[in-house]
Amino acid sequence: MLTPILATISSFVDQLGSAVIKKTENDVYYPASIWGAALVSTASGSVIIFAYVLLKSNLYLDPAKIWLFFPRIGLEIFQIYVTFTALKISDLSSYNFLRVFSIIFVIIFEFLFLNTLLTPLKYLGILTVFLSILIVFRHGVKNIAGWGFLLASAVNGGLLMALTKYQFSFNDAYLNEAIVRIFLIVLLAGFVLFNFKGTPVNPAPPFLKHNKTLWLLIPIRAVVGILNLVALNLGAAAVYTTADRAGSVLSGVALGHSMFNEKSLVEKLFIASGITTGLVLLILG
Repeated sequence: MLTPILATISSFVDQLGSAVIKKTENDVYYPASIWGAALVSTASGSVIIFAYVLLKSNLYLDPAKIWLFFPRIGLEIFQIYVTFTALKISDLSSYNFLRVFSIIFVIIFEFLFLNTLLTPLKYLGILTVFLSILIVFRHGVKNIAGWGFLLASAVNGGLLMALTKYQFSFNDAYLNEAIVRIFLIVLLAGFVLFNFKGTPVNPAPPFLKHNKTLWLLIPIRAVVGILNLVALNLGAAAVYTTADRAGSVLSGVALGHSMFNEKSLVEKLFIASGITTGLVLLILG
């Protein structure tokens, strides 16, 4: 019950972060690279997780399965690349629409690798959310920019969710994620430094200095990071992903219209009743 509630709340908060990133990546004078935006986002989302791990005792890892961190980090890096690239070139509501396809792959991979089966009511909720979004957006699919990146993100995201849930079955979830995030932060910092040669006058990329709104990511992603982790740890990956995508589409439509002047708001708002019904079914199931 808590998984869809927490994931939906998290997705609404996270849309503020996506809006900040999109503005920063498309800034006229000092645009952030996808790696720079990803670094600030990932580091911000790790704050509460790191604090929890430092204060928590009796954390555990299965030493025989530490090797799984390598494919996990590889999937994470690829997901970051396609997600932040797609966010830059797609409009915000379309970005969230195509992310919904990851639900299908999460269900498939979670069943294949974890043998996870949900209740019929939960599957009905997932189907209701998916079809509600698909039917309303069906006319504009061919014109969406960045669809290739987003579909790649959907497949990769399905594998990533399944592997993450598998790791949680034998590792402490919070310690597991803290380790992954440490590696990601180091790698992303390396990518940023490689693509930017600092000088004594400008030791850091200029977008950090001139895009003050980017620092809003710290509280936003810090809250989102811990909420997502708790939600995923408590329930099935398919339920978590569906609730997260549902909330993302609803909030993405609102922010896309108010902040980026995107069109077709009235048509897109028709998904609200279907998505809400699907989320209720997920909670009750």
